[in-house]
Amino acid sequence: MAGVDIDRYLGQVERSFRTGVGSPPFADPAFTQADAYRVQYRLIDWLRSNGEVVVGHKVALTTKASREHLGVDEPCFGHILDRRVYANDSQVPIGDLADPHIEAETAFVLAEDIKGPGVTWVQVMQATHAVLPALELVDLKIEGDGITAVDVVAHNALHGGVVVGSRMVPLEEVDLQYEGVTVEFNGSLHGSGTGFEVMGNPINPIVWLANKLAEFDDYLKAGETIISGAMVIPVRLKPGDFVKVTYSRLGTVGASFI
Repeated sequence: MAGVDIDRYLGQVERSFRTGVGSPPFADPAFTQADAYRVQYRLIDWLRSNGEVVVGHKVALTTKASREHLGVDEPCFGHILDRRVYANDSQVPIGDLADPHIEAETAFVLAEDIKGPGVTWVQVMQATHAVLPALELVDLKIEGDGITAVDVVAHNALHGGVVVGSRMVPLEEVDLQYEGVTVEFNGSLHGSGTGFEVMGNPINPIVWLANKLAEFDDYLKAGETIISGAMVIPVRLKPGDFVKVTYSRLGTVGASFI
C-alpha cells in the first residue's frame, strides 16, 4: 500500500504560509500525527532556506477542552521564527495572516539545553534563565469543517508570532501556578485567568515538550524562548485593535495590530 504523499500536504501548507490564505483540512484518515510532524519539520526547513531562524518553540492544546475537542490526549508543539518576534508595545502587522487571534501566555527563556527523554520539573527550573509575559499570535490557517489535531500540527501548531514583555523575572520569584492575568481588548476587559489553566502549571508543558522533542531527535536549546500555552480564551484580531495583558507579578505586555 502506498504511503501518504507528504510532498502534497507540504505544498498545501507552504501555500498557506506564502499567501496568508486559509487551507482546507486534510481529511485523510491515513494522515497520522507522525506524518503531520514530518510536514512541520519540512516546513521549518523551507522557512529556514528563505532566511528565517528558529528562536524557540510553542506548546499548543494545553487545555483539556481543546484536546477533547480535537480528540487527542496530549498537546502539540510548533516552532517560533525570528521574523515573527516583536517587542513589547510594538505595532504588529497581521495583514498577511489568514485569521489571527491573540493569547496571553508565559514565556520561558532558557539558559541551558534541555534534552529528553526523562526530563523533570527540576531540570526545567534549573535550565530556565527567566520568565516573562507574552502574547502569542495564533493564525487559524485551517478553514472548514473536520479540523483535526494533525491539521494543527502540520501548520506549525498555528503559530503566527509572539510579542514578548520587557521585564524578565527569575523563576524562583514567582509561583506560575497562581500567576494571574487580565486581558484588555480595545480598552475593555476581555477575560482573566491563572497559570493553573495551562496543564496545572506553565512548567508542565515545557517538561512535556522537552520529552516529546526527543522522539524527533531534537531538543530545547540554550537561548531559546518557549511559550507554554494560553491562560485566557483567545480573542480574534483585526487591524486597529489593541491588546494589553497585566500579570500579577510578571508585569504587562501589549501590542497594537495593523
